[in-house]
Amino acid sequence: MNGFLLATFLLLAVGSTLGSNSNQYSSASYTGCRDTIPSVLKKNGLTKLAALVTEAGLVDTLSGPGPFTLFAPTDEAFASIDPNTLKIILEDVNLLKDILTYHVVAFEIPPSFLSATQQVYQLPTVQGSAPVRINVYRENGAITFDPVKTVTVNGALVLRKLKACNGYVYVIDKVLNPKDLMPENDQVAIFQRYGLTTIKKIFDVLGAVPSVNIFYRPETIFAPTDAAFTALPPGLLDSLLADKKKLYKFINNQIVSGYHYSRGLETGPILAAFGVVVDVQVSPGKITYGGANVVIPDITNVQGVIHVVDAVLLTDEDYPADKKYSY
Repeated sequence: MNGFLLATFLLLAVGSTLGSNSNQYSSASYTGCRDTIPSVLKKNGLTKLAALVTEAGLVDTLSGPGPFTLFAPTDEAFASIDPNTLKIILEDVNLLKDILTYHVVAFEIPPSFLSATQQVYQLPTVQGSAPVRINVYRENGAITFDPVKTVTVNGALVLRKLKACNGYVYVIDKVLNPKDLMPENDQVAIFQRYGLTTIKKIFDVLGAVPSVNIFYRPETIFAPTDAAFTALPPGLLDSLLADKKKLYKFINNQIVSGYHYSRGLETGPILAAFGVVVDVQVSPGKITYGGANVVIPDITNVQGVIHVVDAVLLTDEDYPADKKYSY
């Protein structure tokens, strides 16, 4: 089933359930059990998250019957947030609650659910404004049947799973940002935010930013920096910009169909959108795409994923050469 179709089904189903019971999250009449989600956080060393759940006034909610699924950042994940940003979050209890409830799904996601045949799930959160994106990557790059190798949530790696009496806790290595999957966070917004003006110009010329709907096919863009485009042979980019057919083929060398977060990439060939086979190399601390280094990985957006790279991929057909053009 298409990931967006599944997401729509789940949003409707869960939304209907939430709408029919305004006290869904209340624990007022729940006598409960001992190992609730807040208790599991404390017992397993997730002390920062446990403290923030208390500060945001969410202990009663997450101690209620649920069931819930919580994606729980480690203490190290919180420590990696810019101190000024963290200070702003901690001084605004509503913002803090908004971020924390984005980590909560209002139903139980057992490991068996993640082991099903579907590769991608977009699930509604208690926060309500944006879903989370769960990617299931399997051994040998298989789509179905092979054992699960890696699971990510908006690109964050799932490190371990913990069972609570009122749901599941999946420990992740990054704090999730609700803005990542908000409708306005599209590819163009990412290009602007990261100063990728040349590839934005190419997309503008082609009118290539698709709208997101249930028929949309997600994509991963290996987006070259402006400096990488500047390193191209003189006149090449200008000639491409003047020929939309060639420009379309050229830029599709940088695009791969599907959601390919860095945690799911493997060493070996990958098929770009226009049929070019590109070599990917993955080693500790380094990923290359057609020889270009990934310098900023895993930028989540509503259309897929963007990795910023330091070189432009040229095929022999584009420009016969034996060198890589990068800054």
